Amino acid sequence: MRELFSFIFDKLTDPLGLPIAAWKEWLILFALGELAHVIAFRVVGNMYDAGDISTSIGGSFFHWLIRLIAFLIMWTIAYGTIRVWQFCAAHWIAVLIALGGLLALGIIGFIGYRNMKGGTQNA
Repeated sequence: MRELFSFIFDKLTDPLGLPIAAWKEWLILFALGELAHVIAFRVVGNMYDAGDISTSIGGSFFHWLIRLIAFLIMWTIAYGTIRVWQFCAAHWIAVLIALGGLLALGIIGFIGYRNMKGGTQNA
């Protein structure tokens, strides 16, 4: 049964790549897979300790389910982070202009807020 869950996990996660060099992708996916394994191992161990599950089939099922969910969440975060980084690197001038604009709006808003607050105290 464990082999079936492992096979399903591999088939669901196999097409999930990252938009970076192959060796970096391999390292990141390896780290994510190992971290997902540790998370699933601990959660299922806690489930056994709490008496929520008592069979090896149940433990295996929940291990692979939790491992898949943890992996997908971490993969999504990694993929999004890489895409944002690539966008910022490709459009760094536009990003700097946008950040400068937001900073200017924040400063203007802060000055306006201080002037409004200070004006009502002096009246």
